[in-house]
Amino acid sequence: MRKIFAAFALISTTLLLSGCSVFYPNWGATSLPEEPIIVTEETASPTTSPTPTDDTVTAEVVEPEPLETVEPEVAQEPVEVTILIADAFLDTGMLEVVAQVPGITESDGTCTLRFIGGSTEKTMTVKAQASSDYTQCFPVEMPLKDLPAGSGIVTVTYESEFHLGTSPASSVVIP
Repeated sequence: MRKIFAAFALISTTLLLSGCSVFYPNWGATSLPEEPIIVTEETASPTTSPTPTDDTVTAEVVEPEPLETVEPEVAQEPVEVTILIADAFLDTGMLEVVAQVPGITESDGTCTLRFIGGSTEKTMTVKAQASSDYTQCFPVEMPLKDLPAGSGIVTVTYESEFHLGTSPASSVVIP
């Protein structure tokens, strides 16, 4: 019985170890195969540079020139910009303007407020954010101390990669 058990153990061990070669077929490999490195050699021509006095050949690695990519210009579609609030608030000391762009939802645009009053013209740019069915400009707050007292007008221009539009002028009174 011992001879049968020993023979069975020897056969099982042989089969088990030979099965390892199925999972690791490159048993004796020391490293991974590498891609061949291609080096371009150029020799100096007698018309462009002097010939070396000894028999050496100059080798130079030529790198490809970077290709300049020209992005096609995208025509911006006109959009309607609506000013919702344009009021001077004495308690906060700010001119607050809120505008939106109905019909589009984008997050990459900017809104630029332009105030003209007397001989003063001021601009301020803020980001825009997408809403459910429109794009809203972040509230623009301009300090009243920087603006001349009296009547003025404000416009808001929305601009993104694909859209551009300016609101009609809205009048404001700066106290």
